[in-house]
Amino acid sequence: MRILIVDDHQLIRTALKDLFNRLYTTAECVEALSGKDALAKVAEMDFDVAILDLFMPGETAFVFLRKLCKQQPKLPVVVLSATDSQQHMQQCMDLGASAFINKGEAIEKVADAVEKVLSGGTFLSNKLKRIKQPDMSDSEHLPDLGLDTILTSLTDRQLDILRLIGQGKSNKVIALEKQLSGNTVKVHVSAILRALDLKNRTQIGLLAQKFGLLNDNQSA
Repeated sequence: MRILIVDDHQLIRTALKDLFNRLYTTAECVEALSGKDALAKVAEMDFDVAILDLFMPGETAFVFLRKLCKQQPKLPVVVLSATDSQQHMQQCMDLGASAFINKGEAIEKVADAVEKVLSGGTFLSNKLKRIKQPDMSDSEHLPDLGLDTILTSLTDRQLDILRLIGQGKSNKVIALEKQLSGNTVKVHVSAILRALDLKNRTQIGLLAQKFGLLNDNQSA
């Protein structure tokens, strides 16, 4: 059994490798430190299951997951995350994940999830099942958009700017951080508004917050 482990923390990768080497004599664990590295590896070899960190440095939340599931639609994917968000869990499952586990669970839960998804089932963290999330009422009347619509409607640069707006950063700050002209940032903001049928910059920020598209180097 070949397992792809995608996580930027060596401690997590090592713990998962030790777990599967202990449980499966035929386990071959292949490590990837980033989404880009993982996509290159799945293009080169076949895997029975992938285990990945939802938030990693250099990766906008959910974008890598969507790319992986689109590139390898038959590959069972187990998502690990420190987030307690039911919404994040549902978004991952909607994008094609087979399991979602909160990192607060015992590591043996990952093995349980792998067994489940390899048999064609799905697995959700017990901790997430117990959590009741507050209602995310939309005071700005956001359009009814799904995460996949957002990811497919925007370019990588526009997703990056949406993320920064969600962090509360002004166009000027975004221009400085990304080494762009102020006018270029405005053009991207206008394109985001048109693509997602939004009315103003505030709605861009709310949408980023709603879907957790806030940070490309979040710890999980």
